[in-house]
Amino acid sequence: MVGNLPSMHFETDDTPTPALALRLYCAIAQDWADNVVAGRDLSESYPIPVAQTPELAENLLGRVDFSRTKLIPLA
Repeated sequence: MVGNLPSMHFETDDTPTPALALRLYCAIAQDWADNVVAGRDLSESYPIPVAQTPELAENLLGRVDFSRTKLIPLA
């Protein structure tokens, strides 16, 4: 997944449709962002290659929300 979001790589066998791929992306991104906002350890989160700041995490959560409400229904 790439675009106006951090890129991620995951197995397409686990996500055979665009909607499933977007749902998985959102779940992974939300995990990272929630942990950053809460100040938790990220060792079990997907390594998103951006600064681990609450501001960037909140921005990502906004994009996740947009993806869930606007893009997934179209996929």
